[in-house]
Amino acid sequence: MSATLRSLLVVAVAITADLFFWDGQQRLASGGAIPLWAPVVATAAAHVTLLWRRSHPVPVLAVQVAFAMVTLLVPLWQPVAGLLVATFAVAANSPAARARWGWLAAVPLVTHSFALSAWFDSKWIGLTQGLLLNLASGLAVWVAGRRALRRSERLRAWQADQERLRAEAAHNERVELARELHDGVANTITTVLVQAASARAASGGDPATLRGIETTARRAMEEIQATLRLMPRDRMTASAPLLDDLPELLSLASEAGLDVTFAETGRRRELPDAAQTAVYRAIQEGITNTLKYAPSGTRCRVMLAWHDTELEVDIVDSAARAVGTPPPLPATGGRGLEGLSDRLRTFGGVLESGVHKDGYRLAARLPVGVR
Repeated sequence: MSATLRSLLVVAVAITADLFFWDGQQRLASGGAIPLWAPVVATAAAHVTLLWRRSHPVPVLAVQVAFAMVTLLVPLWQPVAGLLVATFAVAANSPAARARWGWLAAVPLVTHSFALSAWFDSKWIGLTQGLLLNLASGLAVWVAGRRALRRSERLRAWQADQERLRAEAAHNERVELARELHDGVANTITTVLVQAASARAASGGDPATLRGIETTARRAMEEIQATLRLMPRDRMTASAPLLDDLPELLSLASEAGLDVTFAETGRRRELPDAAQTAVYRAIQEGITNTLKYAPSGTRCRVMLAWHDTELEVDIVDSAARAVGTPPPLPATGGRGLEGLSDRLRTFGGVLESGVHKDGYRLAARLPVGVR
């Protein structure tokens, strides 16, 4: 059922209720009489305003309070349905300061009791019973409206939280794409670029073909870096490569012409997949930086040292006897080391990098064992 149809139904029910409980009496308090059609037209006209009870609750309540005061003129005509609906609307759709206007409904409710008691010359006990009954009904409706408001606020808060979670999930997907684009695709293209440049320099293949490969790889790297500048740099969740994938990474580095050695000491401990990915990416970053920036012939040593409470990762390069100039490559914008630092910090680790003797060193430490 649509909101408009529900509002029309509420208006129809309120009109029907107020006319149903009117017994057809037309006598005025002053002794005269009103036309039979007047209560019908007045009830319909007043209750139409209930269509705007959510958007303008206080003005609608004011109309209903004024209409309910008709009992001062016609004591036996005591419309309350529209008044109670408007009271509920004020309580359910207004902040605390404005919701207090709902208590205006008590004025006609009290007036109804006194008017009816005076008309029938009732005793005080009858007046008190009628007064309490009317006020109790008004209070119940107002309390129900406040409870409805709290439920709707909790629902809106939950919906906002769900929207936030969906936005965070979409954001994390973009973050993961950015990281994997740099850590995976960009580093792999760098290796291809180094291989092509080295082969062309060594005349180990068709120069035109190798120059085409190098140009294409360089253009791809530049496009990737331009894309990465548009991507967020926040922390991400786990990626795919694990420590068991290191042999393939080292093999690829060797095929690219890097003199790389690997050593692992101590007993390998269990690490979460995301932590293993962080270690893998640290090693990959160190190797890639050596390929990109170190002179040709540079040696790279990769070392993993497992201790009782810590894993040490060292990627150290040192210049060889034959020193050449590495091919010029596009700058990465500094995302590699910053991203690695974010990854490792997630697991309580730290990242250090800088000049080491005649080469460069990238070192990481990561807690292991019980946490």
